[in-house]
Amino acid sequence: MRPSKTFLSLCAIAGVLTVGNASAALKLSDAFDGNYFSPSESGRGISVDYVPFADGSGFLFGALFSFDADNNPAWLTIQGAMLEHEFTASLDVFQTTGGAFGFPFPGVSNAKIGTATVTVNSCTSMSFDIDMDEGSGFPDVMLENLTPVAGLTSDCVYLEEFQQCPDFATAIPGIERACALNGVITQDITLTNETTWLLDGLVRIGDDNENSATVTIEPGTVLIGGGGSADYLYISPGSRIIANGTPNNPIVLTSDQDGFISGTTPNPGDVGGLVVSGNAPSNACETAPFNCFSEFDQTQRFGGDNPNDSSGQISYFQVRYAGIEFQPNAEVNSFTFQGVGDGTVVHHLQAFRGQDDGVEFFGGTVNVNHIIITEGGDDAIDWDLGWSGKMQYALVVEGTGFGEDNGIEGASNPDDFDATPRATPVVSNFTFIGTGGDGIELKQGSGGQIWNSIVTGFTDACINFKDAATYTAAGTPQSPSGTTAFAGVILNCPNNFKDDGSAPYAVQDLFNASSGNELADPKLNGYQPTADSPALDGGLRVEGSDYFDFTSYRGAFDGSKDWTAGWTHQVLGGGN
Repeated sequence: MRPSKTFLSLCAIAGVLTVGNASAALKLSDAFDGNYFSPSESGRGISVDYVPFADGSGFLFGALFSFDADNNPAWLTIQGAMLEHEFTASLDVFQTTGGAFGFPFPGVSNAKIGTATVTVNSCTSMSFDIDMDEGSGFPDVMLENLTPVAGLTSDCVYLEEFQQCPDFATAIPGIERACALNGVITQDITLTNETTWLLDGLVRIGDDNENSATVTIEPGTVLIGGGGSADYLYISPGSRIIANGTPNNPIVLTSDQDGFISGTTPNPGDVGGLVVSGNAPSNACETAPFNCFSEFDQTQRFGGDNPNDSSGQISYFQVRYAGIEFQPNAEVNSFTFQGVGDGTVVHHLQAFRGQDDGVEFFGGTVNVNHIIITEGGDDAIDWDLGWSGKMQYALVVEGTGFGEDNGIEGASNPDDFDATPRATPVVSNFTFIGTGGDGIELKQGSGGQIWNSIVTGFTDACINFKDAATYTAAGTPQSPSGTTAFAGVILNCPNNFKDDGSAPYAVQDLFNASSGNELADPKLNGYQPTADSPALDGGLRVEGSDYFDFTSYRGAFDGSKDWTAGWTHQVLGGGN
């Protein structure tokens, strides 16, 4: 009997992950800080402090008061770096000597006297296997299943220890705490955070409005791709995803090379991404049987006639190193929403260094707030096929050399520029920091209202209109339709405007026809406006919708509060 594709894939993954200090599951953070003790051995314990770094890794420091083999008291420390997704690591043990209480304070010295294998099992269980050097004067010791004192784990979500893979998943040979998902899943499942979940190819939740299922993903859960194949999570129409991270415990879908093994380097395209499909309208399939199909897989249908359809909830969710191009113009993006309705709750998303778009909407009505696209490989935000949702608070930070293109690429329908429903999203409070392409490109008859936003640094243009249908849909500067509008927008690009060769009027005239728009340096420090920034005032109330918060400022930030803190990865780029 020949081994299955899944078994071969799992063996290949095991071969990669078992090189070096492989780990999976459980992301350390400062929520693990505190005093840990052994319930069975009175007086034994250790004080732990974990310092996270911007790239996701961190430094673990442990201090304990002990005795050498001659029963002399001594201070020992355990310290060393840990990768972002390591739950076990070998750290150095030092003895601290010298010093005194009071002044003047004499110097202290630290001598390495051994190593300690640190294993974190959960918020309430940590072990230190300490191997002392010969001649150190200290015996080896095992501090097993240490428990924190009361009150130290209020922000820690890793409450359970890994036991085994559930029946809907497959254990990965040679890898601890990791389970593989494969094929079509037609039962309700929960992806728990003490396990690293590997997507082995397409993992589809439910069939098309049949055998529907719900996948629930706990805060702090990590999902990875298997490498070398199109590994992505697909939510079918009629099925649901409930994936709510927290401000300090995001859900992460990333490369299998991202923070698991020392010396590995993740790359864009290492994993597919998250695809959600629903039963909301699309102008590519206006009537039953609503046969819209995914551009990357013509067997996956979406679309319908229910604008209020719900595909679940997604929040505090990162997708890193994603994006797969099956063929030109047929890609899985970091986040892909296909015919997703506005009954779906979506907020606090980050796409980091994807190979294709950060987020793309194919029709639908879903609304999104608080989204970040960092160093993407194509467009940051892309819409098509009549998306008419709303979006507030978005940050785009382009990189250099990743294939970056437009901040927004808005299209309505590539085959019929006047198809209905026309793409008419309303967006507000964007900060787009570009290095190439257009800040906002509208084409193929797309509309779109842009409110209270900053567009800066894009090398082609801040705003670019293409195709006669796009101009027609917008009306004229003297008689705007309202389908397309700019209000409270700051532009700062080498070329602020670009027009189609047969344009009936200049885009700049449409921009100037609305009050509150200006061409000015937004004066940003990173992505926050400085104290003298024109973006700190001039915000307008978005008309016609109660979805939007009113902000007196323009752009995504008010100069003081940083809503990216805690749940994001390398917001300004420069990650591994």
